[in-house]
Amino acid sequence: MSKRITINPDYLERLSEISVREKGSVGNLPKDLFCLFKTNSKIENAAKIAHVKEALNEANKILSKIEDIKVDNAKKMNLNNLINAFLPKIAKINIQPDRIPRIITEMRKRFTPDKDVLASISEEAGKVIEKRLHSAGILKENQKVQLTYLDQGKYKNTFKLRLIDKEGNDIIHPKVLLSFKSAKSSMEQVRVLLALMKEYFQNIKPKNYLSVVTNVLDHASVKVVPPEKKELYKKSLLDIYSKMKIKNEEQKFLDLIEKTMFDEIKYNGVNPESNLTQFIKRSAGHPMTKSNYIDVYYLNTLNNVGLSEFSDSALPPITKNINLHKYGLFHDDLQFNKNNEVEGRVIDYGGIKPLLGFKALSENRIARRFFHKISQIEYKHDTQRTQLARVKYWNDLYNAAITASIPNHHDILLALETSKSIILPEYRHLLADVKTAL
Repeated sequence: MSKRITINPDYLERLSEISVREKGSVGNLPKDLFCLFKTNSKIENAAKIAHVKEALNEANKILSKIEDIKVDNAKKMNLNNLINAFLPKIAKINIQPDRIPRIITEMRKRFTPDKDVLASISEEAGKVIEKRLHSAGILKENQKVQLTYLDQGKYKNTFKLRLIDKEGNDIIHPKVLLSFKSAKSSMEQVRVLLALMKEYFQNIKPKNYLSVVTNVLDHASVKVVPPEKKELYKKSLLDIYSKMKIKNEEQKFLDLIEKTMFDEIKYNGVNPESNLTQFIKRSAGHPMTKSNYIDVYYLNTLNNVGLSEFSDSALPPITKNINLHKYGLFHDDLQFNKNNEVEGRVIDYGGIKPLLGFKALSENRIARRFFHKISQIEYKHDTQRTQLARVKYWNDLYNAAITASIPNHHDILLALETSKSIILPEYRHLLADVKTAL
């Protein structure tokens, strides 16, 4: 998982089946948590590590009830209140299809149980962890576990996990329990939502729809519906309404949304995030504590649970900024969802995707290494010297690779093809492969 990024969900799922010994375990427990029970006995340490992991697994079975409740809540929703509130954003499905995941995720959040239900489920799960840690001798008698609901993303719910003494002070720095949603429950919620949308559009008589749309857009905030785009949004909603009245077109529209949401599973959920966290940690170098990405310590791909650091001002200052582009990746959710960044740190790895044209860098470590070597050739304030030096290095590598006089020549050719993007167009005619073609 740490050597390359894969967007094949089946491959990632099979890893857990192949690596039976690990039982879905990826990464390690946080160091400060481990130090609570560390001894000189490897056998004893292993037993207590297993206790902690089992406690998290068991707690997550309780936390997963939240997603089941959402399905029930969705079926009881007031149809008009739900859809009318989102009509301006639904209009964007036609205009900006890339916004579909964000729009559908926002709508699914309306299914979230009330605060008292979330608190009750969180408390129940926290008691399970507490009982386990007491029985293993990891927590003392007067020490407790406090688990509180924080937020949710497309494919996970997050909870603040505190281990506290009798005065309520933290024994270790707070952590975040990551409760990943199963693909099955997520898609079930999407299908229930689509059924609600279908019912809404089919219930409105054609003669009333224009007035409904006009009224909704007129009362929407300027931020949601800029005045200059009101007519565009109206036209889009009328088009969607027309499609929902024609059987084949209606199914195409609903299928587009469902397929887009299903495709997101390639980049979200416990398997992709296990891959991403391990890859970024290995590529950027340990430790992650002082980086602008929060450290995700432990994940379990079979039990859909994980443990990461809680981002607050008590953590060390950030001294290392991780540039995902360097590894052929970009964070799709970061630009539009500011909640993904807390105290200057990225807290959610979901939605990190291969950068268009740079996929080879996230899949091939040799290609990545030589791409970096070329990109690091730089003379400040001297573009011409930088470009000529890069061209020379590129040509030397190309000649060695093309004659197979250097190991890993196929991977190096891949790096050279990718690195053309960092050689300015006016210098590309100097590249050896161009000259050969001429």
